[in-house]
Amino acid sequence: MINKVIARSIGSAILALVMLSMIGCGANIPSSALNDNVQHVPSGNKPEEVKPATASSPLESWVGEYEFSEYAPPDQNRFYQIKIFKEDKSYYATIDIDGFQTMERLQAKVEGDGKAIKIIFDKYLPDNLWEPYSPGDVLLRLEKTDSALNTFWEKIQPMLKDDGESGKTCFEAAARSS
Repeated sequence: MINKVIARSIGSAILALVMLSMIGCGANIPSSALNDNVQHVPSGNKPEEVKPATASSPLESWVGEYEFSEYAPPDQNRFYQIKIFKEDKSYYATIDIDGFQTMERLQAKVEGDGKAIKIIFDKYLPDNLWEPYSPGDVLLRLEKTDSALNTFWEKIQPMLKDDGESGKTCFEAAARSS
């Protein structure tokens, strides 16, 4: 349990450093990924007003951040973060995977309903190191049950063989700050 807490703390620190370096380098981060559940609606000549989004799609329930981490002794870690957001009328995900000799930065399309989604590769983002995916590849699927969020690995595979079992609970919704 302590290893999981340490791994998440390290993962959060790495993510913060990467985001700071991206911002410092002038990288574009989709505003919808930063503005959780907010739509900007222009109204004539007035300055933009910010209005909360309404739940118009079953995919709206998936908007947010999901995390998963793995640890293999003595010192290998892998951290996964998926951020699902709405842009215009479509849903997308950014996926960051960090670990030993690993730094993947991906954008994917999200398709599905309120109970299950497919995360489908769209394009590589800045700072990505490897390019093994093609547009349209299903990277992974997530399914909600009453008590869990189950992961079905597709093109993206976990570091540890035990975590690759289909339907296993791997990802958890990230804690939201108020």
